[in-house]
Amino acid sequence: MAQASSASEIKTMNSSITESLEQENKAPSPTANVTVPAHSLEQNFNQYFMNPMLAEMEKNVRTNTEILDRINQQMENERKDRLRKTMTAHIPEALKGSGQKIEIIMQTVEELITYDDIGDEVADEKRERCAKIQHLDKHGQASVLAHSIVAYISTLDEEHLKKFTAKITSDCELWLSRLFRFTDSSVIYHEEDRDGLVKVCRLAMYQKFPKYATEGYDALYSRPPVIYISAAAKSGLGHHLCLQLGLPFSCICTVPCNTMFGGVSKMDVSMLEKLIQDDISAAKKPTLVIGYAGTPQVGQVDNLQRLQEICKTNSIWLHVEGNNLATLMMFSVPSSVQSAKSGDSMTVDLSRWLGIPALPFATLYKTPDPTLALAAGLNTFNPRLKLSCLSIWICLQSLGHDGIISKIKASTHLAKKMFEHIDKLTAIKQISREQKDKQKDVTSLGDIFSRAINALLVFEIVTPTVVFRYAEDASGPGSIVASYSSSGNKEYQQTDDNSTYYNALNTWLVDTLQCSVPQVPVTAVDINKEGVCVRYSPLETAQFSGTTEEDIQTFADCLTENLAVLDATVAQRHRFRSIVENTNNLVPVNLPTWAGLGAIRYIPDHWLNQTPTEQGKIDISNINGELVHKLKSMDTAFSTGHCSDDEICVRFGLITVNTDVEELVALVHTTGKQIEESSKYLESMSEIIKKNIDVANQELHKESVDKLMQEGVMRQVPIVGSLINWFSPPKDPTKGRTFNLNSGTIESTETIYRYHMQIQPSPSESNTSTTEHSKSAGEVKAGIINQTTTSNKLEKQTVSSVEDKTGIEEDETVEEKEPVISEIQGKVPVQQ
Repeated sequence: MAQASSASEIKTMNSSITESLEQENKAPSPTANVTVPAHSLEQNFNQYFMNPMLAEMEKNVRTNTEILDRINQQMENERKDRLRKTMTAHIPEALKGSGQKIEIIMQTVEELITYDDIGDEVADEKRERCAKIQHLDKHGQASVLAHSIVAYISTLDEEHLKKFTAKITSDCELWLSRLFRFTDSSVIYHEEDRDGLVKVCRLAMYQKFPKYATEGYDALYSRPPVIYISAAAKSGLGHHLCLQLGLPFSCICTVPCNTMFGGVSKMDVSMLEKLIQDDISAAKKPTLVIGYAGTPQVGQVDNLQRLQEICKTNSIWLHVEGNNLATLMMFSVPSSVQSAKSGDSMTVDLSRWLGIPALPFATLYKTPDPTLALAAGLNTFNPRLKLSCLSIWICLQSLGHDGIISKIKASTHLAKKMFEHIDKLTAIKQISREQKDKQKDVTSLGDIFSRAINALLVFEIVTPTVVFRYAEDASGPGSIVASYSSSGNKEYQQTDDNSTYYNALNTWLVDTLQCSVPQVPVTAVDINKEGVCVRYSPLETAQFSGTTEEDIQTFADCLTENLAVLDATVAQRHRFRSIVENTNNLVPVNLPTWAGLGAIRYIPDHWLNQTPTEQGKIDISNINGELVHKLKSMDTAFSTGHCSDDEICVRFGLITVNTDVEELVALVHTTGKQIEESSKYLESMSEIIKKNIDVANQELHKESVDKLMQEGVMRQVPIVGSLINWFSPPKDPTKGRTFNLNSGTIESTETIYRYHMQIQPSPSESNTSTTEHSKSAGEVKAGIINQTTTSNKLEKQTVSSVEDKTGIEEDETVEEKEPVISEIQGKVPVQQ
């Protein structure tokens, strides 16, 4: 196209030049003999044609070249991007490229800290669940700062770092051994609470088996070691020790607890002695005993003095753990914890006891041979690992001994206040301590001295762990008899279902207290031979939660209110069951795990005296599901439950003293009757409608046959029938039928298609007009009365059908159209 345009331009230019030359030749001039030189003509041609054309061509070529270069560069970049994506497909998205800006990274960290739904698919502007961020005091801030200092100090030169580490570790060992009265001990720091125990067990094995360091597990084959663990220990402790030490599970011996003197989690010392002697007789070596100065769940203290005597007699390592070890730092140490000082090792948790975050666990141990401690992993020459105690070094100096004592005293004081409030509640059974005996009247000088000595041992009575349970009767341990129940109900209340029911009540109580008073964190624990109990340990939570004495008072008030609800529910439970059993159509359901008044099922009259079929079970469940839906709109105390066979039932929640149980049961019975009767009426109406539709179909079929006999076969032939219908339209086309529920009659649709509207007959006409193929309203009502017993009224309904199309189109055969139910207009009053 460019070449053609250029050729045309050349021709135009040549013609214009030729014409101008001819005009110049024809025009008279004074110098007729003057001629135009050839180079002038060529110059004009280049100036007016060639130069612009070449410039335009150069511009286009340059533009096209740039476009091609950009395309090539883009294709090359895309090829490189595909190659880069293929080579970095295994790299996480956050690490691809040359790195992110530090501002963006810190913003992400801030969002992770601020919001607890950061992992959900929620837009940033719609996040509402802000995480509960712990407020740090100056001691907590110092602990956080210590970890940053450790990272910075690790950049020092090796000699300087060793001197710095030696100073910090030696100070911490001295301070901790003096604070816990565990003299001449070394310390190992660890992040997991069980790591210290694992390393201590390995050290005890090195001491018990001298050839273990050289021969390995061959030294254990002839006389395998035995580790004794209390039955009150944390679940999975023995399994964890065996996995970490490479020992068989037969090396773990679980010592039962002694419950003869009221303690539910104290190790049975006499049984321990018997087990040790049995193991020695079986060619085994007792190696280590784990005692508790405050068991993990209940907080009771083992007989540490007796354990120490047994361990020394049989050369067994004694390791002590528990929250009560915190009382060793106080001026007055309870006598039950005094013996922990003479053990071989102990593990302490300063972070929870002092309320300072990020403090490591510390295990104090005594060993005469440092090389064995190094072989067991209790010591290391790596200065960077030893610096984990820097946070303890800073915080202990920041608090001082007075600050440490004040925190421990504050926690034990909160436990004492909690015990005082619980002592006033008769429905509460205390698990963590025995009830105090009633003080005798002072009759002599000896009684005065005895009371003064007992006052000095106040920490023997007040344990820093509070465990209690809502029980039937708090007068005896393990009793399952309600204080308000008669003796006739004792046998029923001592069943397993009754114990499960009270476990459910205590679980509900824990959840309610957690929501009502979050400043007093409580947890649910399952105590052997007791069940689910409420546990509060101020030594573990008070410093972090900031619990005060006012919070304990609020907790006690909330507990009293909830206990009143539980008492009212338990008191009416058997009466509720008897009322349900004496009410028709209601059957009680046994749901022992439901913390409420009970559960029932509504059984319709049809299935009362017979076993329901599979379809019957489905219908009963549907009725009960709709019953729960209606009851919940009236009262939120009702909820949906499921029986053992996954059938739906109605659950009753907790009640108060003013709740009328008979009224609740009557409400359920009345509502269930209404639902049952409405379902019966709908079933009867569906049967009547189906029957009348069949009658209308029969009538339409009969009319179609009569029409065929009257009009002949020619009208039924395609094309021919259309011509005949055009010349001579049929006089009586086939009409549809409607079933009027209000009048109970089957009527023709002729008037509807004639006037293009529905015409309602007057009451007198509807009562007196009858057709040849219709039913009267009285017959319909009589049929309904015989089929249902309901007294409810439904909305006015009318069932109409669409008239069959009788016109015969080209290339179509005559079809008989069935009536269609199109509209519901009236309602049928039903009388019982």
